[in-house]
Amino acid sequence: MRKVLIFIPLLFLNCKVLTKVDTERSFKKISTKNLIKNVLEEEVSYNSLFIRSKATITEEGSSNQINLSFRIKNSDKILISGSLLIPLFKALITKKEIAFYEKIKKTYYIEDYNTLTSIINFKLSLNSLEKLFVGKPIGDLKETRFFQLTDIQNYILKSKNKKVQITYVFNPFNYRLKEQKLYSPISKNELTVQYSNYKIIEGKSFPQKIIIIAKGKERNLKVLLNSKINRIDQELTFPFEIPNDYKKTEL
Repeated sequence: MRKVLIFIPLLFLNCKVLTKVDTERSFKKISTKNLIKNVLEEEVSYNSLFIRSKATITEEGSSNQINLSFRIKNSDKILISGSLLIPLFKALITKKEIAFYEKIKKTYYIEDYNTLTSIINFKLSLNSLEKLFVGKPIGDLKETRFFQLTDIQNYILKSKNKKVQITYVFNPFNYRLKEQKLYSPISKNELTVQYSNYKIIEGKSFPQKIIIIAKGKERNLKVLLNSKINRIDQELTFPFEIPNDYKKTEL
């Protein structure tokens, strides 16, 4: 799971800020069915996005910073480029597979979703990874059975799946996703993604700050993404070609 989660970050108009009055007022309890309905109605739609991010990756007390760019064509593909003064890597996520190459060691890998799913014990897809980067629930809210947890500050949904437990935390006033967590009781692996600093761009709300925390049996990984959406619904190119002299590696 660690290697997949390392890949994920290497691969991610003013906002209406809640006032003091907002945070102190109570919100109505609603049924799980209506909560899911409201969340889906508030989800943003788009054809394409171009996002620039400054990523801070922390592991075992050591931190590194890297510049990332995300080119997203909705439900079709994602191109992620990483650089630090010079280009370092590229990753192309499609409906079929994930391809990645890095320039320093001159290596690459190509994996389908079945392989990645078996590693982290959660069904991955292009759509689930795209949702992770734009602040949407990674799973399908309509196809999963949920129950609500009692909380005085948020709406919280938790799945009834015993193999992989999924928890979503929503802002009670605008239904924006604040946190999603995936936990495997079998492997003890846990992935937590936190969203904040939402900004409204061309009438659509996106998180500008994303924190990804991956916990495994042996190592923990934390990734902080400070992002800015440069373009929305514009034509994008997706240049990606693995050099012939690169050596294949495995996850």
